[in-house]
Amino acid sequence: MQLEIEMLRNELKVTREASEITADFVVKQFEQTEQMLHRFQIADAERQAVLDAATQLSIIATYLDGTIQLFSTGASTLLGYKPTEMISNRNILSLHLPEELDHYGRMISGIEGQSLQGMEVFDQFVKQKYSLAQEWIYVKKDGSHLPVSLSITSLYNPVGRVVGYLFTAMDMTRQKQMEHELIQAKEQAEAANASKGDFLARMSHEIRTPMNGIIGMASLLQKTPLEPKQHNYVQKLLVSANTLLRLINDILDFSKIDAGKLEIEEVPFNLEDILGNIASVVGLQAEKKGLEFLFRIAPEIPFHLKGDPLRLGQVLMNLAGNAVKFTDHGEIVIAVDCTAQDENGVTLRFSVRDTGIGLPQEQLNNIFEAFSQADDSITRKYGGTGLGLAICKQLTGLMGGEIWAESTEGAGTEFIFTVRAGVIEGDGQHRSCSPQFFQGLRALVVDDNAVAREVLSSMLSSLHISVETADNGLSALTSMEQAVEQGKPYDVVLLDWMMPGIDGIETARRIKARSAFAKTPAMLMVTANGREEAFVEAGRVGLDGFLLKPVYASVMYNTLLEILGLETVSKPYAGRQSNQVNGLENIRGARILLVDDNIINQEVATEFLEDAGMAVTVAANGRECLNALLCDSYDLVLMDLQMPVMDGLEATERIRRDNRFRDLPVVAMTAHAMTGDREKCLAGGMNDHITKPINPEALYQTLIQWIPKRQPTPDDSQEHPMSTKTGNPPLPHLPGIDQTATLKALNNKTDLFLKILHDFRRDYSSLPATLRDLASAGNWHEIQIKAHTVKGVAGYIGSASLQKTAAALEDGLRNDLKQEAVQSLTDFIAVLKETLASLAALPDLKADQPAGQPVVAGNKWRINNPEAEESLCILIKQLRRGELMAEDQIGKVEKLLAGAGIDGELRKISSLIDDIEYQKAADIAENILTRITKKRQN
Repeated sequence: MQLEIEMLRNELKVTREASEITADFVVKQFEQTEQMLHRFQIADAERQAVLDAATQLSIIATYLDGTIQLFSTGASTLLGYKPTEMISNRNILSLHLPEELDHYGRMISGIEGQSLQGMEVFDQFVKQKYSLAQEWIYVKKDGSHLPVSLSITSLYNPVGRVVGYLFTAMDMTRQKQMEHELIQAKEQAEAANASKGDFLARMSHEIRTPMNGIIGMASLLQKTPLEPKQHNYVQKLLVSANTLLRLINDILDFSKIDAGKLEIEEVPFNLEDILGNIASVVGLQAEKKGLEFLFRIAPEIPFHLKGDPLRLGQVLMNLAGNAVKFTDHGEIVIAVDCTAQDENGVTLRFSVRDTGIGLPQEQLNNIFEAFSQADDSITRKYGGTGLGLAICKQLTGLMGGEIWAESTEGAGTEFIFTVRAGVIEGDGQHRSCSPQFFQGLRALVVDDNAVAREVLSSMLSSLHISVETADNGLSALTSMEQAVEQGKPYDVVLLDWMMPGIDGIETARRIKARSAFAKTPAMLMVTANGREEAFVEAGRVGLDGFLLKPVYASVMYNTLLEILGLETVSKPYAGRQSNQVNGLENIRGARILLVDDNIINQEVATEFLEDAGMAVTVAANGRECLNALLCDSYDLVLMDLQMPVMDGLEATERIRRDNRFRDLPVVAMTAHAMTGDREKCLAGGMNDHITKPINPEALYQTLIQWIPKRQPTPDDSQEHPMSTKTGNPPLPHLPGIDQTATLKALNNKTDLFLKILHDFRRDYSSLPATLRDLASAGNWHEIQIKAHTVKGVAGYIGSASLQKTAAALEDGLRNDLKQEAVQSLTDFIAVLKETLASLAALPDLKADQPAGQPVVAGNKWRINNPEAEESLCILIKQLRRGELMAEDQIGKVEKLLAGAGIDGELRKISSLIDDIEYQKAADIAENILTRITKKRQN
């Protein structure tokens, strides 16, 4: 019993202990549960606080089917919905635009033509791990749209299974507003910049106009008799005006570059054209200061390039102009080398070296910065804005190159820059020189400038000519005597004109006077800018030719071929007979409408066309051209560009409007030979472009290309001989007129050449005075037009110097280089007067070919209009009686005879009537009536 009681006590004790342990465990479990619950409550409170605080952040959680299970306070604030409206009641798809879901569905489907639908879009967003936020549109409760940056992530259960999606979106309204404001600000800034550019352009134009008048009038005033004090005033006026004009030009260019508005062209051009323009403008300035101006061009340089000739010329013009400005003695050398060439083009290295004041090394670092110069004294002494080199740096960078300078103070400066240019493949890319023509020849170069001797010697040596040099005329004579004594006389002597001691003219005279030198076959005068007095003196001495500094290797080559009587491979005109051009027989008899306002151009083109068997009708302007097309049919139109009443481009535009003439070939025939002119013609509706002076072979090839083959007719099969017989007396020596080359270009038509010379003398005898009047009035546009006309006509009369000065004047005005154009105008007038004086020695024309009448040949006259003849008779009677009604009658006659090829004569009659020269006008009218009557009777 006692044992059982003891066992019971033990069991109670164990039970009590177990009960205490269980109670402790339960208490602890409860405490832990309570703590976890508390933590969950805190976490939930924190989560809710975060959600409530993110008022600009929309957080929405959904089930897999899109049913919303969480809608944050921020979502409510942004979208306008209450959480109770959304949770378990709305689908996330209701907040999105259907078209936007379709857009993203197509984007991420991966299969062209297929689109994901509904929640598949968001499912793929998650699966393709589009972690970056995308721009979406939420639809608010009021129906408005809210731009948001939306990111989508998956929601997982404890076992890692996806049970829903979390949509986190940030309001982009402010960002979009800022973007809009930035775009507006950018547009306003661009508009302001454009306004600034427009203002600068307008102001520069407005300032240029009176400035050009001031410069022109001051230049003319400078040529009048003035007292020393007055001359000083005028000189200072010119310097100040030119400085102001350069400042205006520099600021305008700099503003264009700074605004990014200056674009680089990619057009075909010839490098020699650019260098020729530099020689015409800067070479004259160098000559005035007594400086040598030279080119050193590597023989491997390709000349037919593609790039921006205007900007390349601008950089060269600026650097060369600076070189002349800062150099008082010595020489300016422009060198061109090729540093790299690949299938994409070439890298050209240009350098402009002078022997001027030079610059210290520390000042070279900032010389290309805007408005900077070496020091203030430079500006005070030489003028300038400090913008030129900054513009050059910008332009070379735009052309794919760079620019830098090397200098030694007191010894000169060399500016070097590179540009990238395309190469136009084709025949004649490099200078076509065959040195074997000159193998074994000996030459003597006489020049007092060492660099000039070296440049000329290098050119001759590249042609396999043995070269020796002399630095003055007396040394040249000594060298020639020694060469004769050694039995190795010189074949060619190149004489500089201006040398100390005895000049080139006197040296040539002494060479001619010595019998021992009588066998010297060729002497060339080397001079700058074709000074007329040098031409006159050289003609008296009997020199064989001229080389104008700076000398090109190609010009040297062709000149030597010509004066040595060797085969010529490069001529300005082919001079071939028309029957040598294959294919002309297939278009013989074609009807050509020639549209040109210049009588000389009409005569030359008509001769060439009729030689090839074409039937020619002439119109003097675009309006007459349109009238002629309405009255008759033609196979091709040759169209000049610059004409009164209606120019060639407007006429062509009107032709193309008429469906009847849609396929009619229209070929531009103009003295415009600058890069971009051909493209302008083609863009205006023309089919092709040939330049004046006319190359007969190029003209014939163009006709063959554009005129369809014709069925031959009995008239077409007749021969069209190009007779060279003439009833006129032989031409005398005409200084400045290259008769040989011009006659070759005109197929040896002496009658035509003489007639052209007479017409030029008659039509342009008053042009020098007219040009001065235009300059006084500041009418530079009209001067440019007249220079353009003379440039084309000068080729037909064989005056290279006149053509060159006219081109320099036209180029200067086209490029808005008015200060250079003022000097170019003076040179042009001087050469024009020399040419007219030379033509004073012309013999009279034979009686049946009066100057100024159009050639009556082929089908050029196609008049069978009794009303026109009757109106002419009335006009003649009124003129004979001195009646004022003739002023009205001439207008009627002009309309009736439009396109008949006599428009120049009709304008002359009208001009005489205005001058009350009625009898002279009647004589011309009677002459026209007689010719019309004869033509109708025949």
